[in-house]
Amino acid sequence: MPDKEIIEQRSRTVRSRILRIGDGRTLSEEDRLTVEEPLEIAVQNGNTTLPLGVAFRTPGDDEALVLGMLRNEGIIGSHSEVLSMRFTQEKGATMPAWRAMVKVSDKIVLDTDRHQRAFPISSACGACGKSALESLRIAREDRFHDREGPRFQEATLVDFPRRLLERQTDFQHTGGLHAAARFGADGELIALAEDIGRHNAMDKLVGAWLRGDGVAWNEQAILFSGRLGYDLMQKAMAVGCPFLVSIGAPSSFAVELANLFNVTLVGFLRGERFNVYSSPHRIQFSD
Repeated sequence: MPDKEIIEQRSRTVRSRILRIGDGRTLSEEDRLTVEEPLEIAVQNGNTTLPLGVAFRTPGDDEALVLGMLRNEGIIGSHSEVLSMRFTQEKGATMPAWRAMVKVSDKIVLDTDRHQRAFPISSACGACGKSALESLRIAREDRFHDREGPRFQEATLVDFPRRLLERQTDFQHTGGLHAAARFGADGELIALAEDIGRHNAMDKLVGAWLRGDGVAWNEQAILFSGRLGYDLMQKAMAVGCPFLVSIGAPSSFAVELANLFNVTLVGFLRGERFNVYSSPHRIQFSD
């Protein structure tokens, strides 16, 4: 199966050009990102094909990944019940995506009510569970214009985490909550939401905004307390925010989308240091 061989041989990391800022210097360097890509999984038994969902994962030993999921979901009991597994690349998707079609023994009963759902096969993302890769395409068609989005001084940007932590009272007690926060063009924290799930925190932030405070999304930045993957990028682009900041690491998928749609993406914002992965023109550097 050449498609399977190709997907298994692919690297788990990718290289990216970044601007590294620190100690009063701005350096253009190369960084490595963990690959994040969707894999849609379906099971076939005779003439019946059952979509199981989409997993966001790092490529590498995808066959073991799929086998383990099928076993844990109670679809198969042993390796021998899998007749074949074929990986194909999705054509026309916004970003690289793959499908896994698994043919199982006729003895396997596919329970549509039980198995045709988004079981949580993810890196803890809110996009997981889409029934088809088509639903993962970005609805936005146009890049953000260079004039869109707030402009922040470097000193203002590096102060975001402190302002966030001042408001994260529950996090200081438990250490187990993710946060998403909105910052206005003046650098002030507009709103904060927390949840055990990153995507849940973002959903809460959007829900609070719907109740109305008058600040347009393209006039503010969003700060995430953890890593930034496709799920958060998709939600931010859907509401129309062109400036995203993460205290943690972005995934390769997030960086690709940021470059594609002219989103300013900042990662590893800690102390006086941070990395800029795309569209640095919205940042006014101190040098």
